[in-house]
Amino acid sequence: MLQEHDDRLRIIRARTILDMLGERPATGRDLFRPLKGLDNAALLVRGGRVLDVLPWKSVRVPAGTPVTDMGDVTLMPGSINAHCHLQLSHTAGRTLFGAGFTAWLRSLIALLREEHDGTALIGACRDMAAAGTAHVGDYAGDGLLAVDAAVRAEGMGVSHFCEWFGGQAPFIDDGRPWPPRCRALLERRPEVAVRCAPAGHALYSTDARVLQDARQWCRLKGRPFALHLAESEDETRLLLDGEGLLWACYRGMVLPEDWAVPHLRPVAYARRLDLLGPGTLAVHGVQLEPAEVTALAASGSALCLCPRSNEYLAVGTAPVAALLESGLLCCLGTDGLSSNTDLDVRQEAVFLRERLDVAPQALIRCLTVNGAAALGLAGYGRLEPGSRAVFSVLPESLSI
Repeated sequence: MLQEHDDRLRIIRARTILDMLGERPATGRDLFRPLKGLDNAALLVRGGRVLDVLPWKSVRVPAGTPVTDMGDVTLMPGSINAHCHLQLSHTAGRTLFGAGFTAWLRSLIALLREEHDGTALIGACRDMAAAGTAHVGDYAGDGLLAVDAAVRAEGMGVSHFCEWFGGQAPFIDDGRPWPPRCRALLERRPEVAVRCAPAGHALYSTDARVLQDARQWCRLKGRPFALHLAESEDETRLLLDGEGLLWACYRGMVLPEDWAVPHLRPVAYARRLDLLGPGTLAVHGVQLEPAEVTALAASGSALCLCPRSNEYLAVGTAPVAALLESGLLCCLGTDGLSSNTDLDVRQEAVFLRERLDVAPQALIRCLTVNGAAALGLAGYGRLEPGSRAVFSVLPESLSI
């Protein structure tokens, strides 16, 4: 991370620099187009902004100019972590992995009322920045201001998804657009509210009218609307049949006893509520049938894949090849430390490369230009003149 208050010229040299100049958000076949880096290259920076990317032989180094030689690596634009839960960083290593979604959820609920001093949050943000993360899309609750301060202290950008959760009081009320646990904070801090959008937790855990209102507000304001979608078999069973482990967990507390079962699979229910479409960022997409992949792509929605979280919670594997080939805008996220071992989003790409043999050029686009597009960001995903000079080292397994 380069400090924006440093007005000196700085030069960063590397074996290869993949600046993504001219690249746009990519879907379908375009995801797999070759990418070409500049070999033996230098990144020129002033005031935390990119001046240029040049062949080393073309660089003139004024006396006294600091030059950092990164060595035998490829540099790429700072990564976009499109889905995280930073507020849960204090639960790292303490939830139940490998026993299914609802078993993990119960282990997490037991930790949510604990007092904590914010040390874990600060450390998580420091590690995320050190991994070359430029921007994070984070699900927010009553710890919103602490998260905002910790992220920005490390020089990263943040999009806060203020999460509506629950189907009855005290979780929800008639206030809009912000959920009760964020509302008072944002009314006092309008400069933070500009980085926020109301979001739904999930179809099975948030009142349908609240989801529709949040989606409509985001449409009107031009901000992304996010929700967890088709993450587990437990979710599908609850929406189809109104029974199962999730119903037993939420019945009478999060969801009212008379909750109306939609008797639809997740994608069909989201379509019925008019929640899909351009500007919607669905998260996970594990439990998808072929026709649902097609429908999700046709809607114009984006999808954030969180493959390591899905692996750790034993909820299955998303149909990644079909999703990438479908024309759906795909990006990557880590989820939180309650369901992952670190917040380095590059490792999601490494996982997909090593486990599913996904082409590296597709994964690099998901980490950069696609993530920026899914979050509605300008000035991210490329190392181009005027953009923020945030870069990361491309893992060797993603070499192109």
